[in-house]
Amino acid sequence: MSKSIGRGTIVLIISGLICKLLGAFFRLPLTSILGIEGIGVFQMVMSVYSFMLILTSGGVATALSKFISQARARGDYAKIKSLIRVAIFYSILFGVLGGGVLFVLAKPIATLQGSISACLSYRLMVFLIPLGGIIASLRGVFQGYENMTPTAVSQILEQVFKFALGLGLSFVLGKKGVEAGVFGAFLGVTIGELAAIIFLSISMKIKTKLPSVKERCMQRVFLKASIPLSFGSAVLPFVSAVDSFIVTSRLAVAGFAPQIATALFGLQTGVVGAILNFPLIISTSISVAMLPTVSFMEAQLSQHDSEQAISKALKIMWYVLLPIVFGLCCICRPLYSLVYPSLDKAMLDYAVYLTYFGSASVVISALMQFFVALLQAKGKFGFCMASYIIGGVLKIACVYLLCALPTINIYGVVIGNIALSATVCILALIKNKRKISVDFFDLALPLLASTAMTLSIVLFSRKIVLSNIMQIVCSVLMGCALYAFLTYPILSEVLGEVWHKFKAKSNNPNQTL
Repeated sequence: MSKSIGRGTIVLIISGLICKLLGAFFRLPLTSILGIEGIGVFQMVMSVYSFMLILTSGGVATALSKFISQARARGDYAKIKSLIRVAIFYSILFGVLGGGVLFVLAKPIATLQGSISACLSYRLMVFLIPLGGIIASLRGVFQGYENMTPTAVSQILEQVFKFALGLGLSFVLGKKGVEAGVFGAFLGVTIGELAAIIFLSISMKIKTKLPSVKERCMQRVFLKASIPLSFGSAVLPFVSAVDSFIVTSRLAVAGFAPQIATALFGLQTGVVGAILNFPLIISTSISVAMLPTVSFMEAQLSQHDSEQAISKALKIMWYVLLPIVFGLCCICRPLYSLVYPSLDKAMLDYAVYLTYFGSASVVISALMQFFVALLQAKGKFGFCMASYIIGGVLKIACVYLLCALPTINIYGVVIGNIALSATVCILALIKNKRKISVDFFDLALPLLASTAMTLSIVLFSRKIVLSNIMQIVCSVLMGCALYAFLTYPILSEVLGEVWHKFKAKSNNPNQTL
């Protein structure tokens, strides 16, 4: 694996974990400050905000990352300068349009959701969404130079300001009511985005060295890439939004009471989904770090180097992802009991089995992200969007039909997730037509080792009764030690490569920004 992929992946994984932890710690005290009603309003606004942000600027960072890496490979720095300006201009334009829609329709949207308390926060989106677009543009520049550190630092900076100011402002303003408290939390998010923009702008001013030459117009090239990327990225949150409208009603058809149906949906999306999203930090980080490197190599016609980097990246992802997914299945019961003590036995059993079945979805989703990133590196943006749409339609159909069956019920959502990921993954594999050579040994050994690790932890848990926290700690320590021992040949090779890449000094002045 190339130096930039390895280093970028590690940086993004660390920042992703920190951001996830800060996000989790943010919601716990925020729930105490705003109450159940307030946190419900916050989540409703956040879901709409996330969808609009992805719709208006979801493809900006990816498009910039690809085009800038290609321009670097060809030494076309005028093109880079033009790309940056075009990206920022259109990010602000689309962001203002999207935020303006939410500002104008704030009251109807809040009324439709059943909470007029969300109205004030929706009006803040006229500032928040354009700021998100600017951040995406600035991060895409650094990613195009295969430098993931500014992206990682800015993500952490956002979360820190969101945590400190979001909680503080929600506490102060929350004394005036739920609407003001939720507005205070989003005001903290806004200030966090401003801090990230200031950091990224200063970093780019210091590190960017582009010649003052006549720029070439890149509007058409940029829009041709970013629009399908943004629409494709918006498919997944849109499908999740559709789930929120149809799952509970279809569970009612299956014979579940409305309160139970709502609880099961919350269990799948809020409890199990939050835990199973952690392993995807690995695949997301590898995909983001890999895209500019592969684009750079292929622009230089280094097909062999590109194939080698892709194969090694897949090998690393597979090696790291499997034990985490298997390990979560091992510790999910004591983990849920510890974090959510209010769950009764029936709901706890549902959560555990949803985790077991959902683990397959996580592995397929990781492969989907990987192969879609390869398509994006080749510029197949429209095909990626079409694949997501096909997969999204299939998922909605699965959820609608299967959740109404008493024997399947909420597991229909899991089957729908698998159907979506598998469909996109298969289509991406067919379209890629790349040579990805990974030894059978490198694929089989992590799978066998993860299985052996799982069986050992299960036997240990049955033989020795411990408290939930001690069972989690002992299982993690035993699992890590056993997996490292069983996969020592691969581990020693990976660590050797990582150590060598970190020690090596690049002689290419354009390698980093």
